[in-house]
Amino acid sequence: MFNILLDDLPEKWNGYAVYTDLSTGIQLSQCLIDNDLSDREKLYQVISLLFVEDFPRDCGKIMEAVTWLLNGWNNDHMPSRKDKKVDVMDFDVDSWRIHAAFRRQYGIDLKQESLHFWEFMGLLSNLDECAFTKVVEIRQKEITANMSKKEKDEIMKAKAMYRIEKEGAAEENGLDQEAMDQAISEFNRLRRKA
Repeated sequence: MFNILLDDLPEKWNGYAVYTDLSTGIQLSQCLIDNDLSDREKLYQVISLLFVEDFPRDCGKIMEAVTWLLNGWNNDHMPSRKDKKVDVMDFDVDSWRIHAAFRRQYGIDLKQESLHFWEFMGLLSNLDECAFTKVVEIRQKEITANMSKKEKDEIMKAKAMYRIEKEGAAEENGLDQEAMDQAISEFNRLRRKA
């Protein structure tokens, strides 16, 4: 278990040098949900964004590295949701709210500071009440039967205002093994030419 109070922020995953900065984590997150990218294109992006030089040849290991960077900072045990997952934040849609919150609360200009992705996520998840946290709360809010019609209407209106729209058909974020193997081979071929 990682402890920010005792441990140095890691720059390697299982012996592989990896990029761990804020922009890498955000771009990896965006890449994995981009419905305009094929599995092969996602794999190219993941490899080029995450690994400094060498990378594992096993697709499962590559995705383990991605999961490690995106989630390794979090020591909480979040309950799994069986119902439809609701998107509560989006790095594109919420970029100004996040930027403003960091400037106000931490005095950090995210365009100027170099932060490890884990440090960024730790700070993001501990923001005081601000426009960003209020919008996330609205997106999470459930409409219940015991609410008045007026309350329901107000919540639905707010949810519509702050909804996160995804373009393209819904696809799974996982990449199938064969597509990843082909993409790794092609990536290596192209890299050798360069």
